[in-house]
Amino acid sequence: MTSLFERLKADTEEHHRELEALIDPMKNFCSVAAYKVHLSKTWAFYHPMELHLAALDWSVVGIDFASRQKTPLLEQDLHVLGILGHGGKDAKRPLGRTNFHFALGCLYVLEGATLGGQVISRHLVKLGIGPENGGLFFNGYGSKTGEMWKSFKASAAAYCVTEDQMSEAINGAKATFGRFRESMLARQETISHVA
Repeated sequence: MTSLFERLKADTEEHHRELEALIDPMKNFCSVAAYKVHLSKTWAFYHPMELHLAALDWSVVGIDFASRQKTPLLEQDLHVLGILGHGGKDAKRPLGRTNFHFALGCLYVLEGATLGGQVISRHLVKLGIGPENGGLFFNGYGSKTGEMWKSFKASAAAYCVTEDQMSEAINGAKATFGRFRESMLARQETISHVA
């Protein structure tokens, strides 16, 4: 049988490519102003998604979800960058499912984005942005990013073993990629900056 992560990768490849095209470093990280817009849209996705996922008891699957939440990092970056409020409005539409197999698919996208953030961090250095001055979110878990990814994979693979469970995780991942894409495509609301 194909492993959970082989299935997730194969079945969401198109979704992943579409999202990567929208998070184009040459466009979104070419200036501090463009970065602020991107970060605000990212918050609009993460905030409701993490609120939804935080309602689950992640200890059931052996995951400390609180330690994986990125909304506080985004909010700290937005504050450091002088954004009052958080720019675009968040999408409060619920995902419609709450079982752990679906939720693990959602978390697959979020944790994968944390891995990708390591690459984006290198682009931010060119703007003079690091973890201490607006780049905390993309720094992820810092030197522990690889370790956290492996830990997530082990927990998810142990919990999603049947075909139905894997299918539900794939549905969760696809839904999450879709929400992330919607957030990136959303028209940016006016962002107030601190003078």
